[in-house]
Amino acid sequence: MNRTAWILTVGLTLAAMGAAAHAAAPKLEEGRGTVTLTWNEFVKITGYDPARKGAQVLTIPWAQVEELLGVKVDGKVKGATVNLPFAEFKALLLWSIQRKEADAAPPPTDFIVTSSQYVGQLSEEGATFTLKAKVNVLRKKGWKKIPLLPVTVALTKTTLPAGVFLHSKGGNYELLTDKSGEIDVTIEFAVSVKKAAGINQVGFNRVLTGSSVLDLTIAREQVDVKVASSQSLVSKTADKKTQVVAAVPSGVAVGISWERALPKVEAAPTKLYAEARALVAVAEGILLCQEMVNYNILHTAVRELNLQVPKGASVLTVTGPNLQDWRVDDTGKLQVLLKAEVIGSYSLRIAFEQPSQAAAEVPVIHPLGIERERGYVGVVAVANVEIAAGKTQGVTAIDVRQLPGDIVAMTNQPILLAFRYLGSKFTIPLTIKKHEEVGILVTIVDSAVYTAMQLADGRRITKGIFSVRNNRNQFLRLKMPAEAEIWSVSVSGSTVSPAKDEQGNVLIPLVRSSRGARELAAFPVDVVYVETPKKPLPERGEIHVDLPICTGNVPVMHVMYNYYVPREGRYTVGWGESGFSGPLQVVKEFTSLATGAGREVVRVDAAKQARQMEKAFKARVDARTRAAGATPIRVSLPVNGKLFRLEKILVLPGDKLYFNLRYSGWKVAK
Repeated sequence: MNRTAWILTVGLTLAAMGAAAHAAAPKLEEGRGTVTLTWNEFVKITGYDPARKGAQVLTIPWAQVEELLGVKVDGKVKGATVNLPFAEFKALLLWSIQRKEADAAPPPTDFIVTSSQYVGQLSEEGATFTLKAKVNVLRKKGWKKIPLLPVTVALTKTTLPAGVFLHSKGGNYELLTDKSGEIDVTIEFAVSVKKAAGINQVGFNRVLTGSSVLDLTIAREQVDVKVASSQSLVSKTADKKTQVVAAVPSGVAVGISWERALPKVEAAPTKLYAEARALVAVAEGILLCQEMVNYNILHTAVRELNLQVPKGASVLTVTGPNLQDWRVDDTGKLQVLLKAEVIGSYSLRIAFEQPSQAAAEVPVIHPLGIERERGYVGVVAVANVEIAAGKTQGVTAIDVRQLPGDIVAMTNQPILLAFRYLGSKFTIPLTIKKHEEVGILVTIVDSAVYTAMQLADGRRITKGIFSVRNNRNQFLRLKMPAEAEIWSVSVSGSTVSPAKDEQGNVLIPLVRSSRGARELAAFPVDVVYVETPKKPLPERGEIHVDLPICTGNVPVMHVMYNYYVPREGRYTVGWGESGFSGPLQVVKEFTSLATGAGREVVRVDAAKQARQMEKAFKARVDARTRAAGATPIRVSLPVNGKLFRLEKILVLPGDKLYFNLRYSGWKVAK
């Protein structure tokens, strides 16, 4: 024995085995993971001598020991051997097998289907199929269930390997086996065929996993076969039969239909028919045009459409379904390219313009290469121009109500002229006459509501609320009373800073009115100002009150003035005649004007306005006295004074807006 070897010598008496050595080859016990050798192979491998009596050992090369144990020992052990008694060798072999079984990971699934093929014979009376499948059973221990076919099919013949059984459960036919490894299965079954409107159909659920190949044969020529969800389909006809091979992905039911194939007809040349709807809007020096061209494409699909643009016209936009590109060449030919071929109905929308003079011709884009063209033209005016049609050729003048709804929907303006044409050769001359524009109101004050408090010494605080509708004016220009001092200005609830122009008018920045359902909406402009006379008023006399006047062509529809005067005074002359005079009239209640949505008269709570102004007046006086280093003086305003209401309906630019009041009995503080 090699000195570098590990020597394990254990006495082993094999007298009984030696006696039977020549009679029969002994076997290891049967079971999973065992190795069975003939006696001669065992003697050859282990070096055991059956003729030798007494204690023996099995001599095993060291390399085989390393392989058996799954280890590798570094060192110079070449040629080494290990001597083992037979019992020790058997125990070591069993340990190695059990270790390998313990290290093996369980399979992720019980089985996999490596291939499946359905070979079918189809006819109007019925369909027969042969399923040939290869199943690789991965799980080694226990019984496995492999779903195969639905119970809705009728089995006619089965070919299964030994140890594999077939039964039905839960709506499927299943294979039962406790074996592992590859299994070949062949099953023949029949399926009924349904026929409707000349089309034969057969189908069943495919419960076996994995992709499948369908190999179908129909005993007829010229048959059109379709396989649902097939990823590839090859059909050929030979010997008065039609054979089809199709690949079906996993999880998809088998669905087959076939019918008599229709003879192929050679493709006919493309035929195009077109109907256009054009709207021409006459503006100053230019014609703005919109045109919709509706195609009807017959026989063969097209991917390119060509149209002719009128001379001098410029195409602005071209839109349509699946439109890829468009261009106009030097000859005025409009080429439209589509992303894919189209057949049947297709529509293009084209916007273009053309310069015009006093005399112009209605421009229309004509499709090229068509069998028939017809269309409609509507003419509108979008500027202060008068339009008249000259002597037309090739068209028929129609009533505007006869135009298609497509043209009417293109504009909110009234359509003035309407025409119908058939063919591409026609002329519609227009005479365009421009008229001078007349200025219109762009800003209007629906109502002006004032609330004023008059002090006995002549001072007066006034708040005015203007309900304004503005389209595009930048400022509201007010000519204020000569002695007025503006305290605050707000527009639509936001405080603004007013300015003055060269004429001394107060400029209040305006916002643009939002557009309601029918017209512009009004917004409030609030102005608070104070008037202080140069000298105090006497106890008896006459007072002149000027109101702010809107300048710059802005009318005021309704002026309402709430006037609080000292309660102790008298405001009549003679035998009870009113002391008020001037353009404003004294009324008991303001007139209610219903002038449309957004222009309702603002109903002002005069007492509430008076209290608010009293508070503002006191705060302003206190601020001024503190700035001068003096103690604030509390000023009592006549909130409970006597109220007079004055109004004037419709104040135009240039009108005077004032009133005079004769009074007596005012108690003026000394």
